[in-house]
Amino acid sequence: MPISRSRNNQHKVYIPSSARTNQYLLVKFPFTDELIAQHSQFIDSTSEQPYQKLYQQLAESFFDINNKLDIESGQFIANDKFSRIRYSPEKLTVQTEEQILFLYNPRNHYSQNTYINGKKRVRGISLVFLANGDNVRQTSAEFHKNVLLALNEFISVNHINKEQVRVCDHQHLTYDLFAKDKGVTGTQTHKLRTLKNRYAADEISLPEQKDVLTYAIVDLPINRRIKELLNIDKSQALPYQPLYDLISHVFIESANKQHLYEGAIVANGLTPIVRSRLEEKYKADGELQKLSYNIFEPNNRFTLLSAGDCLVDSIKFVIIATKDQKTSQGYGKFLNHVELALRSTAEKLGYINEKEELVIRLHQHLGYDL
Repeated sequence: MPISRSRNNQHKVYIPSSARTNQYLLVKFPFTDELIAQHSQFIDSTSEQPYQKLYQQLAESFFDINNKLDIESGQFIANDKFSRIRYSPEKLTVQTEEQILFLYNPRNHYSQNTYINGKKRVRGISLVFLANGDNVRQTSAEFHKNVLLALNEFISVNHINKEQVRVCDHQHLTYDLFAKDKGVTGTQTHKLRTLKNRYAADEISLPEQKDVLTYAIVDLPINRRIKELLNIDKSQALPYQPLYDLISHVFIESANKQHLYEGAIVANGLTPIVRSRLEEKYKADGELQKLSYNIFEPNNRFTLLSAGDCLVDSIKFVIIATKDQKTSQGYGKFLNHVELALRSTAEKLGYINEKEELVIRLHQHLGYDL
């Protein structure tokens, strides 16, 4: 019995009670000639913003349908900016030239907003459905089902080609690895089942062809103590490269001991965006560091992406769960291995657990064509 219990516990992860959860569905479809023709009465070619009325009309339809189905938080985006959503105790929306970052707490933040550039014919339109409530993870299947009802009605009402619609379900679990050292009591227990299995229990059937991806992004701040691990010679062309190399080496060594081999170390100030693709690729695109992985044919390597001539605020470890990390139970064992690798990394870097944070954000993504 003790052996059985021990093996079972390998598939469970015990995370701090202060962990935050959030879920959102991001829906995209192209802004085609056919769609414009269907709504030509809302195009004003004499205006400085010829597409404003059309975008506004689609947005109003989106919000009306959401209200009818009690989906309280949604964002309509027609400006070709990349959307990112993160948990935050404070509600805030930040826009840059290339991104819109939505910070919100699912428990008590609600919003319906449009982000439109009426002067421009955009490449595509994005609809963001944000989950609300106290138990986002437990109600994720119900929310997914409700979003599909809203989406299908929106498509029908606005004569959108269903075959061109892409649906992505994103779920995050975020916590400080050293929360307990800072006085946080209590734990949450998770097996981290796959989205497919969780949704099957609620009778949601998903398409056979779908992209699934589970990974962790870990944020290691570059504070003064970390900077002083080495004597940085600012007269050199790449003065900070030795520091990035040191941290990278320590992390990769610790990760490999836990049989974690796939991912990246991002130390160039860019925001990592992870996608499921047939080929592994790394592409810097403006403010974003795009990372593509094939979890079924991994390359089994961590790649350091650094800018040694500048000091970044933080280094981000991207750890991909490949097909070998998924068990019949889920991804609990994977996250346990991630934690062990990070604890080893932190110890080697002299972490002060009571003061310094090492924030883990576990991502579970599911994408398919409608």
